[in-house]
Amino acid sequence: MLANLNPANFDATARAVFAYQSAHNPVFSQYLKLLGRSKIQIPFLPISFFKTHLVQTGIWKAETEFTSSGTTGQITSKHLVADLTLYEESFEKGFEQFYGNIEDWTILALLPSYLERDTSSLVYMVNSLVKKSNHPQSGFYLDGQQPDRPRLCSAVCNSH
Repeated sequence: MLANLNPANFDATARAVFAYQSAHNPVFSQYLKLLGRSKIQIPFLPISFFKTHLVQTGIWKAETEFTSSGTTGQITSKHLVADLTLYEESFEKGFEQFYGNIEDWTILALLPSYLERDTSSLVYMVNSLVKKSNHPQSGFYLDGQQPDRPRLCSAVCNSH
């Protein structure tokens, strides 16, 4: 269903996904009941629910679990992913929809506080895009590193 998503069928697809999630995701279903929302209005589930509830549609084993960074002493939110291949496909298609082929881009990532966290979805996504870009300039800047001006200029001047 989502592989063929386009502007012409977006509304119908959104309504179908909403109906499915409403019926099969207990947390979302209960949230809708408490809000008293009709099927026409599609609310976002608050991020705090991902800290306090298992947000999952159906019964399946997560292939991976991403967590938020949180701050010292806070409970982190959890994002369960059933299929990393589907997850990668979705963010790659999103990138391509807005920017074009990832291989045409150089990805320079400045995520100093994230790199120590092996459960960060942001680091996972950026790392995947860096690898798929196939540009030797693509990569991460680590804590305290200053951007290399020739590298930065080369990346910016040779991109779109």
